[in-house]
Amino acid sequence: MIRSLLSAALLVPAAVLGQPWSFADPISVAGPPDSGDYHHLDGAGRRHIAASQDQVAVAWEDDRTGSPQIYLAVKPDRADGFPAAQRLSDGEEAYEPALVAIDDGRWLAAWEQDGAIKARLIDPSGPGPIAELAAKDSGQVTLANDGTGRLAALWARRQAGGQLIQAAELRANGRTVELAETPVAVAPVADHPYQAYPSAIWTPDGRLVVAWEDRRAGHTRLLFSSRTRGQDFAPPGQLNAFRQPTSEDGKPSQLGTGAMRVVLASAGEGLVRAVWLDKRNASSGYAVWGAASDDGGRSFGPNQIVQDQFGADVAQWHAALTGGSNGFVAAWDDPREGWSDPDETGDVLISWNQGGDWSADLVVPGAFGDGYQGSPAVALDPKGVLHLVWIERADLRSPTSLRYLRAEPVGDPTD
Repeated sequence: MIRSLLSAALLVPAAVLGQPWSFADPISVAGPPDSGDYHHLDGAGRRHIAASQDQVAVAWEDDRTGSPQIYLAVKPDRADGFPAAQRLSDGEEAYEPALVAIDDGRWLAAWEQDGAIKARLIDPSGPGPIAELAAKDSGQVTLANDGTGRLAALWARRQAGGQLIQAAELRANGRTVELAETPVAVAPVADHPYQAYPSAIWTPDGRLVVAWEDRRAGHTRLLFSSRTRGQDFAPPGQLNAFRQPTSEDGKPSQLGTGAMRVVLASAGEGLVRAVWLDKRNASSGYAVWGAASDDGGRSFGPNQIVQDQFGADVAQWHAALTGGSNGFVAAWDDPREGWSDPDETGDVLISWNQGGDWSADLVVPGAFGDGYQGSPAVALDPKGVLHLVWIERADLRSPTSLRYLRAEPVGDPTD
């Protein structure tokens, strides 16, 4: 395939771009493509990769046993490869895991299993016992950890007429995890109670900030709320700017402009960002938009487009976000590299932000080329190292593999 001039522009040396990382070669997490397996990274909040000071872990779903199940692989940060995966789920079917680092080589994973929410703590000796956080009719779980061991889980609980987002703090005791409180609805609503795909983060002052998809207006909008321990969640605010579309007769339409899959991240000092997929420009499909908060998620500023102008004419998918001491990094996939090639199905791109505008987009070295590279998840570790995992396949009908790379910080991207 003939690569576009854009590829050459985006893959020049770091000194020219002001690129803040030096990328290592990618390695395999699971696969390879000829295994016949299908891997998925589709959990709420896109928490499929987590990193501690010395290790990195990846959680995903695949069908190697003939049914979808949840797997985890953990490796030392600088090791050349991942060990064999550990299976976490034990039911008939399991979907959409979430993963966070706790401390001292411990990790917490949660997932949907046979319609319930399950969780499991993993330490150097292996997975601990499975705990049930929510019974039947629950899914779309995500996790939040404040870096000191304070944990929370959020999920969508199905009920008559729709579903509501529920939240609960968790307690990790040794190798077990349990509910530390009775789950509560984040934003109870009686009319159009359809809420989905939550994302959550802790702020340094101990606030749990939550964002989700909400259809109480008759179409999907993105709402957010927060609380401190022992308090109720605040009345929800709206993240995405809304422009009322008109119907063919010129009257206001009941349809929205299309927004979904919001993701939150924190970088300390009260800095919180959200990104999501937004179809306000319907002619090009979904684009990556975002908003920033400098008051710990109590309020958010104006919407800001994340990807650059070279992605304006193609659709973006699978937006992910992470934050740390060196700012924020957003990742997604899009097919801009081969917009005229029907076999070009997507590459992984990132943009970074240290306050202000997002950088020019970078096609991730090792995560582009013929076939499909997409569905990324990202994490920044305490050292500022960027960790990225994605799905790779020859085409959209082929089996998949999971690929990973790490990128060392090399300087100030604003230089």
